[in-house]
Amino acid sequence: MSAAELLVIDTTGRAQYPPEALAHLEGLRVRIEPRRATEEDEVMEAGRGAAAILVTGAYVTRRVLEALRPELRAVVRYGVGLDRIDLDAARELGVKVRNVRSFCTNEVADHTLALVLALSRRIVRQAIDSRAGHWRRVGEGPLLRLSGRRAGIIGLGEIGRAVAHRLQALGMEVAAHDPFVAEDTARELGVALLPLDELLATAHVVCVNCPLTDATRGLIGAAELAAMGSDSIIVNTARGGIIDESALVAALQGGEIAGAGLDVLAQEPPPPDHPLLAMDNVIVTAHMAASSQEAMHELVIGVFRALGEVLRGV
Repeated sequence: MSAAELLVIDTTGRAQYPPEALAHLEGLRVRIEPRRATEEDEVMEAGRGAAAILVTGAYVTRRVLEALRPELRAVVRYGVGLDRIDLDAARELGVKVRNVRSFCTNEVADHTLALVLALSRRIVRQAIDSRAGHWRRVGEGPLLRLSGRRAGIIGLGEIGRAVAHRLQALGMEVAAHDPFVAEDTARELGVALLPLDELLATAHVVCVNCPLTDATRGLIGAAELAAMGSDSIIVNTARGGIIDESALVAALQGGEIAGAGLDVLAQEPPPPDHPLLAMDNVIVTAHMAASSQEAMHELVIGVFRALGEVLRGV
């Protein structure tokens, strides 16, 4: 490798990229190598000598960053969430961290809406019963009208706002909890900003769309779930660690809330005997809310756009 050539390691193992993605590296001497890595030691070994590493689920801790400096200039994530990257350490060590903030907004918002509708109309249970010959059996729990009820969104970022638009289109009143959003901004969206306790106590549908941070880890626990109504549902398409799963199981079993839709769990994949997988009033999908052919194509282009910028010093 010549002195001017920059090594980029793709820890996802990806080896092929669309031409419109590679176009963002035009004029740069870059060699990209796929080296699949997730755990700390794997990332340290895979990223040795790299000017940049591309990651999805890899843990990029202080230990990893210190081991890869001074060669490492940048970490670019295939996605939005940065909870597996030590941002403080990266800042201290002069390593730029980029993500693709526009990735999967519509996909996650659509998936959130799908879970809300499926839970409210008990779609999965009815489909299973119909296939088993139990025609027109509603099963336990009522079918509820969403129009006129309140939806509460935790996290009013790009995805939260897209969810708000979709729920408003159903005729729902939308409120949100987000300490980083101004009243004026929420007002323009037609969304009322509320303290978390008031949001939980008054919303029939609660959608979790905030990032996982130290402040939001375990944000929804036993007390928060107890504040919700017995006919309410909670949907999480953000990160599993935001909801205390033991408390959620207890709340569902005790009838404190009516149901839950979860695209994310604290441990992924979950153990086969995870109690949430066996509950009729719970829908679990396999962390797939972000997925679509269009989104994944756009994601690679976004990653290479960000990579080209950081390697050029932008």
